[in-house]
Amino acid sequence: MSKDTFRWTASEMRQLVQIVIIFVAACIETDIYLPAFPDMMNAFHVSEAKIQGILTWNFIGLCVAGPIYGPISDSIGRRKPLFVALGLFLLGSIVTVFAADFNWLLVGRILQGLGSGGCFTLGSAIIFDAFSQEKALIALNHLNTIIPIAMALAPLTGGILNQNFGFRANFLAIMGVVFLSWIISLVSFRETLPSSQRRLLQPRKLGKDFGRVFRSFAFWQMNLPVCLLFGGYLAFLSISAVLFVVEFRIPKTVYPYFQAAVLLGWLAASFTSSWCLKNWGTKRTKTIGIVVLGVSFIFFQLTCYFVPRNPYALTFFMVTYAFGYNWVQTPYFGEIMSLMPDIKGILGSIVTSCRLLLTSVVVAFSGQFYDRSIGSFSIAMWGIALIVAPMIWLRERAQPNSVPSEEPVVILH
Repeated sequence: MSKDTFRWTASEMRQLVQIVIIFVAACIETDIYLPAFPDMMNAFHVSEAKIQGILTWNFIGLCVAGPIYGPISDSIGRRKPLFVALGLFLLGSIVTVFAADFNWLLVGRILQGLGSGGCFTLGSAIIFDAFSQEKALIALNHLNTIIPIAMALAPLTGGILNQNFGFRANFLAIMGVVFLSWIISLVSFRETLPSSQRRLLQPRKLGKDFGRVFRSFAFWQMNLPVCLLFGGYLAFLSISAVLFVVEFRIPKTVYPYFQAAVLLGWLAASFTSSWCLKNWGTKRTKTIGIVVLGVSFIFFQLTCYFVPRNPYALTFFMVTYAFGYNWVQTPYFGEIMSLMPDIKGILGSIVTSCRLLLTSVVVAFSGQFYDRSIGSFSIAMWGIALIVAPMIWLRERAQPNSVPSEEPVVILH
C-alpha cells in the first residue's frame, strides 16, 4: 500500500465527514432511547411485550428499505435516493416526537426504519464511489472507530435526556441529528456515481441477481450466523432495558452504563480486529472470535441457570459475546462480498435486510414470551446456537487456511 493512500485531500476529508454524518443518526436511533423503555411503557400504558414493537417495526422498515435503495441508486445516482431516505427519516422522527398514542409511535418508527435503511445502504455505496478501493477500506476503518464511540455514548446521552426532560427528548435528539444531516447533504453533497457507471434498472435481471444470491449455500453459511448472532446481541439490549430497571431495580440513571458496557465490548473488537486481520489473517481471527463466542454463550447460559438475577454477570458475558461476534462478522462480511463481486450492491442490501429481519424475529420472540425473567432470551439464544453452530462448522471445515491479508475488509454496525 503506497504512502499516497494515507494522504487525504480536503475534498476527500469533506466527503468522509459527510458520510459520518449520514451514518451517525441511523446508528444511534436504537441505542439512544432504550433507557427510556420503562417510562414509555407507563406513558402509553403498554406491556413489556408491546414495547419491544418499537424495535421490531423499525427493523421491518429497515429490512424493506434495504433491497430498494441499492438498485435504484445504481440506476439514477445516489443524491436523489439519499434525500428521499433522509426525508422519510426526518418525517418519522417528527411523528415519534409528537405521537399521542402508541400506534402513531409505531408508524413513526416504521418511517424512521424506511429512511435509516437508505442511510446504511447508500452510505456504504457512496464510500466506494468516492474513494479508491484502498482508501475506501481505510474510510470504513475510520467509521468503525467513530460510529461505535457514538453508539457507546448514545445510551448515556439517552439516559440523561430521559431523566431530565422525559422520553420524548430522545426522539427530539434523533430528529435534530437527522435534520442536520439533511441540511448538510442538501447544501454540500455532490453526486458520487458518474452517469457512465449507472446501470439500467432491469427488473428481470434484478430478479435473476437476487435469485443467484438466495440459491448460494455459501452465502447462507456465512449470512445466517452474522444475522442471528447480531439478533441475539440487540435482543439483549432490548430486553435488559425493561428487565434490569423494572425487575432488578437498577436505577434509570445507572442502566445506561450497563448498555454502554456491551457497546464498549463491540468497540474494543472494532479497535483490535483490523490489526488481527492484517497480522494473523482471517482464519485465525475468526477462530478466536468463534471460541470467545462459544465460551461467552456457555457461561451466559450458566449464569441464566444459577444466578438469573445478577445483572453484572449477565452483562459481562454479553460484553465478551459482543467482542467475539465482531471478530467473526468482520471477516465473514468480506468473504460474503467477494462471493459475487459483480453484484456487491445487491449482496450488501440482502445482508442488511436479512440481518434486520432476523433481528426483529429474535427481538419479537424474546418480547412476546417475556416472563419478567431472562428466561425467554435464554431460550432464544439456544435457538440461535442450534442454527449457527453447524453453519459455522460446515463453512470453516470447507475453508483452506488463510494467510495474513494486506488490508482487512470491515463492516459497520
